[in-house]
Amino acid sequence: MSNVALKVQKRNKEELKKNASRRLRSEGFIPAVVYGLSQEPVEVKIDTKEFKDTIKGRSLANLILDMHIKIDGKDKKETTLIKDMQKDPISAEILHIDFIRIQMKTEVEATVPLHILNEETSVGVKEEGGVLQHGLREIHLICLPADIPEAIEYDIKELHIGDNVRVSDIVLSDAIKILNNPEEVVVSIIHPTHMVVEEEAVAEEEVEEEPELISKARESEDTENEK
Repeated sequence: MSNVALKVQKRNKEELKKNASRRLRSEGFIPAVVYGLSQEPVEVKIDTKEFKDTIKGRSLANLILDMHIKIDGKDKKETTLIKDMQKDPISAEILHIDFIRIQMKTEVEATVPLHILNEETSVGVKEEGGVLQHGLREIHLICLPADIPEAIEYDIKELHIGDNVRVSDIVLSDAIKILNNPEEVVVSIIHPTHMVVEEEAVAEEEVEEEPELISKARESEDTENEK
């Protein structure tokens, strides 16, 4: 994966005051911070449109950004990964971004999306009438930044009912180490009746809980009446 260039600006004192982040967003900027590698954090602002254009169609989990920051009139480059991105739960507006500094020759941890291929055409689903169950949709790994894959694909075309795919079944380059538990189930195909049994068990648990809740409510009501 090649690094992506992004120009940002260091925030001034006025832009670091209380409620300044809201003003920055209204002016078309995203407030952000760059930290890590035992260096001082740098508070920056990013042009919202430019950032959205930069990340369009890319996976944020493993996007390496060469950030060019103007500091005291000089251009400083910081190689970073997105550590955290806060969004408004309603508008999905980007509120703030945390970037962590990395070194291209030092291994980093990353979370990569897992894409399961041939879900609907697998033997267990199409021919045997099984139901697909997902266990994992992301893989946690460690490797050099340049070796981080955009996504991991696993083909389940030959998977039958009763078969499980575990983390240990995923084979990647020797340069990449998977950090998930090897026995963790990634995906499985089960018989439809197993799904029904599980749903009935959940429903029974809910019914059993209701009398207890009603009883507690009545006890509370009786106590209030005694007062």
